[in-house]
Amino acid sequence: MALKRLLTLKNILNTKVKKFDFTGEWRDAFGTPERTGVWSVHGGSGSGKTSFVLLLMKCFADFGKVLFVSYEEGEVSASLQDSIVRFGMQSTKNNILTCVDNLEELEERLLKRNTPDFIVIDSLELSEFTTIKQIKTFVDKFPKKLFVFIGQADGDKPRTELGKSVLFFAKQKIYVEGYRAFSRGRSLGTVGYFDIWKSEAARYHDYK
Repeated sequence: MALKRLLTLKNILNTKVKKFDFTGEWRDAFGTPERTGVWSVHGGSGSGKTSFVLLLMKCFADFGKVLFVSYEEGEVSASLQDSIVRFGMQSTKNNILTCVDNLEELEERLLKRNTPDFIVIDSLELSEFTTIKQIKTFVDKFPKKLFVFIGQADGDKPRTELGKSVLFFAKQKIYVEGYRAFSRGRSLGTVGYFDIWKSEAARYHDYK
C-alpha cells in the first residue's frame, strides 16, 4: 500500500480550508468554524435543543443544501410544521430537505451527485450508528460534507457512551441549556454562546 505524502508546515498553511463566514450572533457565538467534518449538539429535554437545531439548519441553508435526517420528528409531523412556521423556515425555499433513511439508504443518497452539503442527524440515539468507528468510517466517505449529530444529555454531558465519543471526535461541540447554546468547540466567537430565546435564556441563566 502506497504511503500518503508527508506535509510540510508550508503545505499546511497554504491549504485552503473551507469555513462558514458567519455574521452577527452566529459569528459572536461560534466564530468561523469549518464546513466539513463532525459537529456534536447535545442538551436535555426542554432545553431548547430542537429549536436551536432548526435555527442552525436555517443558518446553514444560506451556505448550501441541508438534509435533516428526522428520526425523532419523522418526515412530517404537526410539531415540525409548527416549527417551520414559527422560525420562518419557508424562506429557505428548497435548501432544507428531510428524510428518515436507514444507514444504507442514507449512504446511497449521499453518493449521488449534487447531494446536500450539511447532514443533521436527529438523533444519535435513534440512528443505526452504534460505535464511533462506524461513524468515522461513514463520515470519511464524504470528506466535503458536514455531519451534525444531535444527542441527549445527562447534566452537561452526553447521556450515552457513544454520544461522549462523538463529542470527543467532533470539531464543534455545542451544549444547549436554558435556551442558550454554548460553544465548546475549536471555533469560538467573542461571546461564546447563542441565545435561542433571549428573554427565557436571560431569566434562566441570571437566576441559575
